[in-house]
Amino acid sequence: MIRGWCNYYSSVCSKETFNTLGHMLWNKLRRWGYRRHPKKSKSWVIKKYWGTIGKDNWMFMTGKDNYLPKHAKTPIVRHRKVKETRSPYDGDLIYWSLRMGKHPENTIQKAKLLKRQKGKCSHCGLTFRDGDKLEMHHILPRANGGTNKDENLELLHLHCHDAKHGTKVNALELDENPLMRYQ
Repeated sequence: MIRGWCNYYSSVCSKETFNTLGHMLWNKLRRWGYRRHPKKSKSWVIKKYWGTIGKDNWMFMTGKDNYLPKHAKTPIVRHRKVKETRSPYDGDLIYWSLRMGKHPENTIQKAKLLKRQKGKCSHCGLTFRDGDKLEMHHILPRANGGTNKDENLELLHLHCHDAKHGTKVNALELDENPLMRYQ
């Protein structure tokens, strides 16, 4: 819940709030630990529930893989304003296709490929537009030893990807028209 809440508010000025909440949570957890083990020393409680992960001390944890994330460790990601008087209709397709790489529905890998290809389809050479269906294509097919690394991938329009691999026939068309199986 902490991670989800922090991600939701990571695009606004919330660093001070995250620090304050982290301090309040640490205080509550420390007091909880002392109440839970009234006959143990404070140093015993601290050793039992707090540990270090990397360079981060005071992590509330029960194991190396089971810890409570800190509010303040959430990176603040600012909203990027549209530059000057740009519009999707002004004809500057390269700006908009590169900006599309930062879209939350795009994966990081697609964003890297968009940047590497300068916003253009490697098959037809046309610039990607907002709303285009993008497909990742393996340059060396995986069946022939290719990998999923960025060096072996390129972005294509959906129709360019289909053209590169030949036409795709989906199962619904086969059921409707049995003659298509033999074409």
